[in-house]
Amino acid sequence: MKKLIVLMLVLVMVLSLGLTGCGKKEKLAADQTLRINWQQDPPDLDPQTTTDQVSMWIVNAIYDGLVRQQPDGTIKKGSGLAEDWTISEDELTYTFKLKDAKWSDGTPITAYDFEYAWFRAIDPEVASEYAYQFYHIVGAEEYNTEVITDKEKVGIKALDEKTLEVKLLRPTPFFLSLTSFATYLPAQKAAVEKYGDEFASAPDKMVYSGPFVIELWEKEQRLYLAKNQDYWDAASVKLDKIEGDMITDNNTMVNLYETGGLDVIAVPGEFMDKYKDSPEFGSAADATTWYFQFNMEDKYFQNLNIRKAFAYAADRQSFVDNVLANGSIVAGGLTPPLLLGKGGKDFAENRGDLTLPFDPAKAKEHFELGLKELGITKADFEKHVSIVAGNTTTWNRITQTFQQMWKENLGVEIPIEEMTFAMRLERYNKKDYTISVAGWGGDYNDPMTFMDLFVTNGGNNDAYYSSPEYDAAIKKAMEGEGDERIDAMLEAEKALAKDLPIHPLYHPARVFVQRDYVKGIARYAVGCDTEYKWAYIEEH
Repeated sequence: MKKLIVLMLVLVMVLSLGLTGCGKKEKLAADQTLRINWQQDPPDLDPQTTTDQVSMWIVNAIYDGLVRQQPDGTIKKGSGLAEDWTISEDELTYTFKLKDAKWSDGTPITAYDFEYAWFRAIDPEVASEYAYQFYHIVGAEEYNTEVITDKEKVGIKALDEKTLEVKLLRPTPFFLSLTSFATYLPAQKAAVEKYGDEFASAPDKMVYSGPFVIELWEKEQRLYLAKNQDYWDAASVKLDKIEGDMITDNNTMVNLYETGGLDVIAVPGEFMDKYKDSPEFGSAADATTWYFQFNMEDKYFQNLNIRKAFAYAADRQSFVDNVLANGSIVAGGLTPPLLLGKGGKDFAENRGDLTLPFDPAKAKEHFELGLKELGITKADFEKHVSIVAGNTTTWNRITQTFQQMWKENLGVEIPIEEMTFAMRLERYNKKDYTISVAGWGGDYNDPMTFMDLFVTNGGNNDAYYSSPEYDAAIKKAMEGEGDERIDAMLEAEKALAKDLPIHPLYHPARVFVQRDYVKGIARYAVGCDTEYKWAYIEEH
């Protein structure tokens, strides 16, 4: 049954562009306004430092990279700001030729904008959490870690205004796809230097290179996009406006959909029965994993037995069946299905289930042993520990469910701290938390997009995990090819399962309802998972 769900998701991964069977275009409505729910305020719209899903939806809408994913998820020449490119015979040198395109302020977009942005991403003072995405490039890791300071030793160079040359350390099959990712997007040097720390903090403190511009941004309330008339491919953009609200309450969101205030929403688990048989119901593939994340530098969660206790105490199957109730599946490891492994199977099949099962007796046993090793009581533990969570209705249901499981199976009541995503990120960065429910979605179509997440001092390693065994396996995978690199990543998965800095919970089903007059929203399993460039409103 689980495999059938995954296959179904693959089949509906991308919505059609809204063409009829004979290829005839549908008629456009006079009002090309799409009404959606961002759910929360985007914490960071700076392409080189952004890390979260909501920000990336918006960043992807307001910027273009060298390439842009097509509605079917493929990459083709001319899809982004690169008109063409060549790849050397040894697959180590990429030379991109840029097309004539302008920023929203009318100035040309050049190869120097990409050179500036990419060096900004690996600048140690900028401290981009995604700097490691550039480590495929010659000298990028050494520059980011201050081993070298000479930019000439880094394989990023604008040869002229229209030509960008990139030199890689090793053949990287997914490199072209990676250049569509947020951190690889261009940034205009003049704007970054003009606005400094306020760059990208308001609509008038950024310039745009993508299909849309930000028209209105009322923090924690709404963010509206408008068509970018200066966009190089403006003729392909049919929407005039995207009105995005920030609604955290599921009942409010569903009521707005029912009364016509929203055109598309994600379906919360408690509303699945209401919509599952509706012709407006849809689903899409989502290469994402949610997991318990333990702060490995916390004085209590440094203890392996404590971490095992929390894992054994979680009935994940009951959670996905009765709380999510939307087709999500229990995770067998960090990496979700859909990413290719070896032998014609996906990586998750190669790995199998490495996670600890629900076992209340073992949970109690490990918890008591952990308390004894730490020399503390349950009361001491309760005073110190909390679960950091989001502030939406769905977050409430998730965290309260596990809070109750820990109370029943461990005999402790863990308080919940609800906060915005920006506040959660700040707590992670300050190492000021004990346990959280965190999620990771794939950035590109390869298991490495998950497997390099927890390398020592990694930019997104919010568990603060450090393992020579894990690091060595990832290094071997980075430098290897074929089955060798897959085997190395499988060893890294085993190290994670043994050390338990995280406990994988589930792979979410991505379900939504969408008015039948909304066409052309593309949904991808990896990268920026929602694309509005080709969306439009059909006459109705």
